[in-house]
Amino acid sequence: MPVPSPYHQLVLDHSREPRRFGELHGHTHAADGSNPLCGDALRVELRVADGRVVGYAFRGEVCAVARASASMLGDKLDGADVAVLDRIESGLHELVAGKRLRDDALGDLNAFAALAQYPSRRKCALLPVATARAALSGLAAATTQKIEDERTP
Repeated sequence: MPVPSPYHQLVLDHSREPRRFGELHGHTHAADGSNPLCGDALRVELRVADGRVVGYAFRGEVCAVARASASMLGDKLDGADVAVLDRIESGLHELVAGKRLRDDALGDLNAFAALAQYPSRRKCALLPVATARAALSGLAAATTQKIEDERTP
């Protein structure tokens, strides 16, 4: 039996015991995200003050990959300037597409580099980012329906 990689273990850990899972009372931004391919339904809630994310929570019925990604995203966003989402979003898209092997700015989200080999799972990892982007943009909903179509050459 092969020994799981440290990144595989990290995804399992965040999936089994997600950080910031639940409702965020007093949120200032929220959006619902869906991944029709996998059936994921996710809600991301943020509290933003003075241009910084001062609270983050998520909940919903999502697969293990989306749950782990949402948990790791919370670690990166909580306390950060809202502009950091731009860097996370572009870096994660490149990572799961196999355009880079690692991005130090992504921290634990680097665990999803393995998804370059599993195109059908990429949208699962990208759903929390798309949903957080929608929330911060004042949109009520996000979907990963067209992500691959728009980003793949």
